[in-house]
Amino acid sequence: MKIKSKALEVNLADYHVDVAIDEKYAVLQKVMSRYYGLMEGLNTFLKELSHPYKNWRFIVMEARKYSLEYFHLLKNHPGGPQAAKLLIEILSDATEDCKDADVKGDAVDNTLLFLQKIASDSGPQFEHFKPVIDASFDQIRKFPDDHFSLFVNSYYAINRLAGVFLSHAPESSKDFRALNLLLIKYYGYTYRYWLNEVDPQTWFEKEAAEIDAKINFDDFFRPISHGQLDDWQCQLDSYADDKQIGSKEVSTRLLELPGFGQMVDAYRQIPRKILQESGKDGRGHHLKLIFLFHIMKLAELYLIHEETLRDINQTLTWIITNENYRNIQNLIRKTFTILKEQTRMYQATTLNCVMNMGKGVFKTDELDLVNFFIDSVIDLGFQVPMLQGVDDDWKIKVNSAHIQNIRTWLELIEVNPKWSTRLLSGLIIHLSLCGVFIKDIDIFPRDITRFLNSRIGPVYNLAKQLTRLFPAFFNDIGAEGQLREISTQLDEITHRRDRLIHFLRKQSHVESSNQIVPFIEATFHFWKTLDKTCLESYVPPVIYREIDDSGVYVDGVNKIISYFASQGIHIPGGLLTLSDHKIKAFFDGISDVTQVDRKRVELSIALYKLLHQKYSFDYIELGSYMAQLRTEALPDFKRVEKALAEPDLTKRLFMILDYLQKLKAVILSDQQFEIKEDIYKKRHITIDIPSMYGSYHEMKFDCLGLTFRLETLVNVLFEELIRDIDLNLITKATFYQVYSLLRLFDKALNLDGISSVEFERQLEFLAHSLEVKGFTQTQYLDIFKGFAQAVKNIIHDNFHNIHGQNLSRILSQIPIERILPRFLPREYREDREKLQYLVSEIFFREQIALSLGLQQLDFFLSRILTTLFQQSNKLPKDKLQKLLMYDPKNAMTPIDSARSRVTGIIQLGNKGINMVQLKNFGFPVPPGFIITTEVFRCREIVDSYPPATKNFREQVAVNIAKLEKSSGRIFGDPKNPLLLSVRSGSSISQPGMMDTLLDVGNNEEIAQNIALSTGNAWFAWDNYRRYLQCYGMAFGLQRDDFDAIMKEWKDNLGLPYKREFSGDQMRTLSLAYKEMIKEAGIQIIEKPYEQLYLAIKTVLDSWESSKARAYRKIMGISDDWGTAVTVQEMVYGNISNGSGSGVIFTHNPRWSGETLKLWGDFTVGNQGEDVVSGLVNTNPISIFQQEIEMRETDVTLETHFPEIYKALKNWAHDLIDNKGWSPQEMEFTFESPEIGDLYMLQTRDMTIRERKKVLTFDFDEQIKAMYLGHGIGVSGGAMSGRLVFNLEEIERWRRQEPDSFLILARADTVPDDIREIHAADGLLTARGGLTSHAAVVAHRLGKTCVVGCGDLICDERRKNCSFNQVLLRPGSHISIDGQEGSVFKGLIKVKET
Repeated sequence: MKIKSKALEVNLADYHVDVAIDEKYAVLQKVMSRYYGLMEGLNTFLKELSHPYKNWRFIVMEARKYSLEYFHLLKNHPGGPQAAKLLIEILSDATEDCKDADVKGDAVDNTLLFLQKIASDSGPQFEHFKPVIDASFDQIRKFPDDHFSLFVNSYYAINRLAGVFLSHAPESSKDFRALNLLLIKYYGYTYRYWLNEVDPQTWFEKEAAEIDAKINFDDFFRPISHGQLDDWQCQLDSYADDKQIGSKEVSTRLLELPGFGQMVDAYRQIPRKILQESGKDGRGHHLKLIFLFHIMKLAELYLIHEETLRDINQTLTWIITNENYRNIQNLIRKTFTILKEQTRMYQATTLNCVMNMGKGVFKTDELDLVNFFIDSVIDLGFQVPMLQGVDDDWKIKVNSAHIQNIRTWLELIEVNPKWSTRLLSGLIIHLSLCGVFIKDIDIFPRDITRFLNSRIGPVYNLAKQLTRLFPAFFNDIGAEGQLREISTQLDEITHRRDRLIHFLRKQSHVESSNQIVPFIEATFHFWKTLDKTCLESYVPPVIYREIDDSGVYVDGVNKIISYFASQGIHIPGGLLTLSDHKIKAFFDGISDVTQVDRKRVELSIALYKLLHQKYSFDYIELGSYMAQLRTEALPDFKRVEKALAEPDLTKRLFMILDYLQKLKAVILSDQQFEIKEDIYKKRHITIDIPSMYGSYHEMKFDCLGLTFRLETLVNVLFEELIRDIDLNLITKATFYQVYSLLRLFDKALNLDGISSVEFERQLEFLAHSLEVKGFTQTQYLDIFKGFAQAVKNIIHDNFHNIHGQNLSRILSQIPIERILPRFLPREYREDREKLQYLVSEIFFREQIALSLGLQQLDFFLSRILTTLFQQSNKLPKDKLQKLLMYDPKNAMTPIDSARSRVTGIIQLGNKGINMVQLKNFGFPVPPGFIITTEVFRCREIVDSYPPATKNFREQVAVNIAKLEKSSGRIFGDPKNPLLLSVRSGSSISQPGMMDTLLDVGNNEEIAQNIALSTGNAWFAWDNYRRYLQCYGMAFGLQRDDFDAIMKEWKDNLGLPYKREFSGDQMRTLSLAYKEMIKEAGIQIIEKPYEQLYLAIKTVLDSWESSKARAYRKIMGISDDWGTAVTVQEMVYGNISNGSGSGVIFTHNPRWSGETLKLWGDFTVGNQGEDVVSGLVNTNPISIFQQEIEMRETDVTLETHFPEIYKALKNWAHDLIDNKGWSPQEMEFTFESPEIGDLYMLQTRDMTIRERKKVLTFDFDEQIKAMYLGHGIGVSGGAMSGRLVFNLEEIERWRRQEPDSFLILARADTVPDDIREIHAADGLLTARGGLTSHAAVVAHRLGKTCVVGCGDLICDERRKNCSFNQVLLRPGSHISIDGQEGSVFKGLIKVKET
């Protein structure tokens, strides 16, 4: 015969064992030797007899064949009697040694049948075989009672065998002693047994209570009455005392006595006679049923139990159909009382009774009766698995009635699922608390399919609670495909010599069940700890004894698994999530381990994953499960594959829920789908365990299996989405997110068969609240209290109310030792009442956790309520409303990936939005992030409410982490520091009016390490000096305070420029700055993150600075705009003389025109803030600009840094000509002359671009005037007036000479002088350039302005200035030209041009 499955063929070959046939069986070979065709089978049989692990079932089956079918060969062979004796001995050995009761019973039956065959068929050879028969009679007689009872109860009765023996014995036979002694023991055992039972008539009359006195039951009870049994026992005693005990006459008299079979037959007739005598009305059926149950109670009547059961079913059906409700209920109560007494002995029979009774009860359509019946079923108890390890026949020791009990209750539920909620609940409770054991060969998917085809719609949630507990949602029966390949490879790698792994493999192939998962987990635990006690309940005793805790099969894997554990991998659960790449990476960290052991661990993990995926609903191996379903025509399967590939969490969750709706529609449809079942069976020869291979597919079954696995993933996605919402701080913006997620939860609840009008009403509340202005925090609190109550009611309605009563009842019935360990807290095991409470709590917690989204929803709402209560308690009403309007999600955004919600100019500011756009265009903008005006608007909440502060800081930390990743530097790490710039950015540009802090994240240690790592101490300490100056000014120190120190150092060192300082000198200068700050009573923050938070706060607060407020008032700008804050990685123009910073105008600011022409300022060896703040003298951008402005320098960007100039020109061309931007002011920094080190810091629309009619000096008078010097003309034309140094002087001269122009003199163009600039008519500075903030402000204010006048020395404290020894005091006449930059002493007549 060709073996259908390759897997089957491999498995059969694996169990072939070569053994030598015992010599004592040679006679059997001789007897059969003439028939060559028999020899192969016979030798297989004899080898099995000689095998160390005998397959008794196979042996008994083969012994029957050779004894009954081939007796004719024995009869005519000289060695026939010896061969017959051997066959009887084989069957006797099976009777004694086999532990399987069924096989033992078959051996007894075959022994009696073979003896009958010998007696009837030996013919002339009778006398040759008689010694064999007599010896067998003696052997049977000498069996102990527990074995002898099997012969007594056999269908092939001993007295029947005796009759055959007597009838075929020849006349010459005289010795019947062996037979008679056996008969005496047989009858004696029979009568003793029945006399030890209660007298049936006495019992019946007591149970039947009121019996009609006219009915006489004596006649048909007499044959089994104790009185009659006593008479027969007396006769038997007399025969036993007969001196002619060996005579045929005694044999004949003995055979006249009734034997066990006749007693059984008498009992069989009594129920029919009772019904005949009592009448075929209800009373007669009741009486009949009483005795039928009495028959079921008697174990030795098992031969008629099956027909008695059929009679019970028929009788019960008649009663239920014909009796009234009250009579039926009483009968059910009494019936279950009887069943409860015998359920332990006759589990299967009891369950069949329950099944048939239940089907009749359901047919009555009496709901109260059905409920009464279900309660009785639950009170009857449930057959739990009671797993007790594995026997030496390699079979798992389990309560065989467990699976039947599940099927019985399932079939009852299927009759009317809607009416069976209590029974559903009872089954859920039992399987949850005590476990479920289902083998692959049970083919339980069939049961699930049948259950799904019943009307489960009204109880869909309960149906899911139940079916989720069945470890049967797989399509491959047994070990097929990858599972077989990997398990076989794992065993073969050690040539099947590792007994533990060999048995594990065989269990997965032959006896596979949900127990295989904890078995392989125990194997990993053993490999980790070397404590084999964890394996004891999973392997046969003989194999357990052979497992060593050291040796070639243990040491290597122990080292590997121990290493995994040391790396933080939880053993075994953590192995499920390890990728192949991660496993191999771990292997690389282990030495002194063989490749074989590495492969064994790798294969073991792969096998563990496959088994876990098969028997659980984990989504970890969802891909391989999906692959099995791809060919099964599930509805719109590509849709779920697309959903699983969706990167966006919310979209993925929505798409999966949408697909689950499709699956649910299939599961609940009325349509019954084709079952695709390809299953073939085999029986393993050596261990005699039936097994199956193949596959099972059915649409509803597959849909539900996929549903459960997808739901596991959905619950994880819900948890991830909840984590993505910051519920430590709840604002109105949060409620939009919450509402979206709650809608998904509502969809999930409905998918799970849970509908809640309350929950949907609260959803409607929340939706309307989001549309209403002025909705308060307390109103939201009320809404979410309503949500919480709705969920509480859902839990009560679908769990507590359904399971509560059953749970208490069932817990009172179950012995503690049968409850799974996870339900039993050790400390409460002695306190039964408290234990029941804790078990109930754990049960409900598990059920809720397994539901679709319910636990996550409860947790979600609890967190929301906790935060809302905290906010309401900690904040006054006005701040609550402010908090409500704050949107933390809009608080900040990375420059390079600004979120769509925060891309507007109002939130990002003019500077920020331009940087975002530039970054999108691909310009080299330093990476960073923008803190939006949302934070400014709600800074009172951000600063004062701890959860808001924490949220803000966490967002800052997240964005800093992104900066660290992109830069390769770590903020606050002295060895590899990341320094930051922190700048303002309003929607309407206010140049220089708010604070900027550079080199944030710096301290002495960091500066020292930068000096060491770069070899550029000047650069390192200059950065620290700059940071300290920013820091000090943030606390109110004046720029002049720092300039005074700088000037003092320059004077002392005789060095005009700080660039000429040495590294040590710059370090000492920096520490002098630090000392001055400390002396001012200012504590210097050393921790980088605290520096950053202070810098951000300083920039935000600078919106309200006096200069900023003054500027807005002067310019007519609203105070309500607020500012964003830009945090960026520092780029350095002060690294060397090959670095620098500057600002360019894309067009000539001096006259109109569309021609692109770079104009502006730059400086070498300085940071950009020096240029825009007007703190340094600058150089022109181009040669043309140098000529026009008559700069006294040959240094231009065009000539000295041509690559930088060219790049800037290309940038300007791209923005203006290609992208259509208006003329721009662009701030840039370059760290070297190479284009790759050029960065654009920011850009804005050009302000200095309008050409007006201006005044010029009268040429004749100009020639006569004293020329003082030349600077850079910024704005305005010719102006003559008085020199002033402060507001007080301006106000005095306005009173004295209201028509005189007043020209303000300054050393540099800092924006702090906004009031003075605004009050004066002109501005003259010693330093600064055309692009400095003050120059831009002067232009905006329409002032005549000349900056960067190199010959000017201005002493603002002493209120004087000088030009090449020419001293000017307050009120001195002076003339300036804002076009060409000339400065003259005295008044000069002006004219319009």
